Amino acid sequence: MLLRTDKEFAYQKKRIKRYVFFYTELNEREKKMFVKFILTFLLLKLNQCEKIDLKTGVHLFVDNHYIKNSSGLEFRNGLIAKELDSPIVHPEYPWEMMVHFYTSFLQVPADLSVTGKPMYLIYYACGPADAVLFNSTVSVCVANSSDGNHWEKPLLPYYPHKSSQLTNIVFVTDVFEYLGSVFIDHRSGIPSSEKFKMSYESTPKRFVYVGKSSDGFNWTAGDKPANPTAGLSDTQTTMFYSNENGGQYVLFARKNQGVPNSTLNCPGSWAPYRHVVVTVSSGDIYGPWTNETEAFILGSPDPVQCFDNYNPAALYYKNIYFLFPSAYFHWTPTDSGAPIPRAAENDGVMDIRLVVSRNALSPFQFVTRDTFISRGIGSIDPITKLLNGTGSDRDAGFVFSSSNGLLDPDHLEPSVTDENPSAWMYHVYWGSQTTHAGGGAYLGSYWPGAYSGIFKARLRREGYVALSTISSNPTGFGTFVTEVFKLPSDENRQLQLKLNAEISTAGFLSVQFEYGTTGEPIEGYSFDNCRQLHGNGVRQLVQYIRGNETYTADLTPLLKYENGVQIRFQMAHTKLYSWLLSYV
Repeated sequence: MLLRTDKEFAYQKKRIKRYVFFYTELNEREKKMFVKFILTFLLLKLNQCEKIDLKTGVHLFVDNHYIKNSSGLEFRNGLIAKELDSPIVHPEYPWEMMVHFYTSFLQVPADLSVTGKPMYLIYYACGPADAVLFNSTVSVCVANSSDGNHWEKPLLPYYPHKSSQLTNIVFVTDVFEYLGSVFIDHRSGIPSSEKFKMSYESTPKRFVYVGKSSDGFNWTAGDKPANPTAGLSDTQTTMFYSNENGGQYVLFARKNQGVPNSTLNCPGSWAPYRHVVVTVSSGDIYGPWTNETEAFILGSPDPVQCFDNYNPAALYYKNIYFLFPSAYFHWTPTDSGAPIPRAAENDGVMDIRLVVSRNALSPFQFVTRDTFISRGIGSIDPITKLLNGTGSDRDAGFVFSSSNGLLDPDHLEPSVTDENPSAWMYHVYWGSQTTHAGGGAYLGSYWPGAYSGIFKARLRREGYVALSTISSNPTGFGTFVTEVFKLPSDENRQLQLKLNAEISTAGFLSVQFEYGTTGEPIEGYSFDNCRQLHGNGVRQLVQYIRGNETYTADLTPLLKYENGVQIRFQMAHTKLYSWLLSYV
C-alpha cells in the first residue's frame, strides 16, 4: 500500500505509533500489516529527504541532474552561427598587427563602467608584425563597446608606441608570458581599486599572477604569485569568482601531467599531453588553494589520440561551469609549412569543444565529442603546407574560445529580466587562417597576409546545450521524469512554469505533475489537462485546462503536497534548453 496524499501520510503515522505500543498483543496478520506500514513510512521519509529544493529562476538542461529516468532523448551542443563578416577586433595599428589567441571578454555593469553605463570590454594579446612571442614582451590590448556591434580601441597614455603615440595597450607581460583572463571580483569587501582583476603568467616558472584595476584600463601588476604551483600558466589561465560554496575563486589552467602524447604513436615531437586542471580558493585571491584536479579525461572514446586540449577557457553561467577546450591535432614537422623548426615541431589545427559541470571540482562531462565551434572552410596549399589565406574562411586555421566569452545583449538593458529576455546571445572566440605555428609565435613572420581576429557567434538564449529528441527516431518521441521536487513557496503570488524549447511544426511538448510518493498524475495537472506546446520560443507558458474551456498557468495548488512532486515531460521533434520557475 502506498500513500497518495499528505493527509493519508499523517493518518498512517499516528496509526503506526499506536501499533508500536500494542505490538506484543497483535496477531500474525496485524504484525504483517505493521511491518508493511513501517516499510512504507520509511520509504516516504526517504523520499522526503531526497527532494530537490527547487528555486525560482532559470535552470539549464545540460546533464541528468534533474532527471530520474528518460527515454528517446540525448544531449546535444546548441546550434551556433559564426559572424565572420563582422569581427570584433582585427589588426589596425602597428603595435597590434598580430592579434593573438589569448583573449578575455568582460561585461561591465554601469556602477563600475567609466561611462556610467553598461559596456563590454575585450582584452587580447597583441604585438607588431615582426614580433616573435618566444622572444618578445607581450602586450595586452583592449577594445570597448556600448552595443556589442560597434567597437572602439581607446588610445591611452599607459604604454605609448615609439615613446609618443597613444595606444590601446593597457598591460605588458614579460618575454614568453601571456594574458590569462580578466574578471570582476564580486567577493564581499573587495575595495573599488581592486574590483577588476587580471590573471597572467609571470616569471620563467610560469606562476599565475593577478593584476588589479579600478576601471579595467589602468592596471597594477601583482607582486607575488596568486597560486603556489609553478607551471599552471602554460599558455593561458581562466580565473573568476563564483557563488558556489558560499563564494570562491576558481582557477582553470593547463599543466603538463606527464602523460605521453603517443597512444597512437602521435608524430608531434613535443612529447607530453598538457591537461586542463582546476583549483579553487574559498579564502582570498592568494588562497589557500585546493590541489589541482584534472577537469576532464582525454583519450577514449575519441578515435584520434594525437591531440591535447589547448585552452582552459571557462564560463560560469546560470550556476553551471562551461569549459571550451580547443582540441589541438598535432602535425608532424614535415606536414608543417613553417620554415622555423621550433614552429614546425608544434604545428597543427584546432577546433572548440564543450564540457560542463555543476561543481568546479567535479569531473566535467563532454556534452558530445562533436565540435562546438568549428574551423572555417579552407584548403591546404600543397607547397607551403599552409591553409590558403586568400581562399579560405577567416578562421579556417584554428579557433580558440575567449575566456568568460559570453556576450549577452540583455546586459545593456537594466529593464530586461529572466521573464522577458531577448531571444539571442553570443559567444566570443578568436580565429585565424593560419595553423598553430603561424597563429602562435610567428603570426606575421612568414605569412603576413593571413587573417586573424576576434569574432562573435550567435546562439539561442541559454542555448549552449539542448536536451533533444533523437532525430533518427521517425516518431521523434521522447520522455523523461524528474526527481522529486519541493517547489518554491510564495503565498501571495502565482507560481508559473515557462519553457525554452524549439518544437518543430510536426512536434509537441506536454508536461504532467505527479505525486512525489506514487508517481501518479495529480488531478488537474495531467497530460490530459495540459495545453500542448507547439512553438519555438524562450519563454513558453505551461497551462492546464479548467472549466468552460479556459486555461490556467497557476501551479500554486501544488505547494500543498509536502512530499513533493515530480514532473513528467513528453515531447516529439523538440529541443529543450531550459525552464523558468517564477512568481507573478
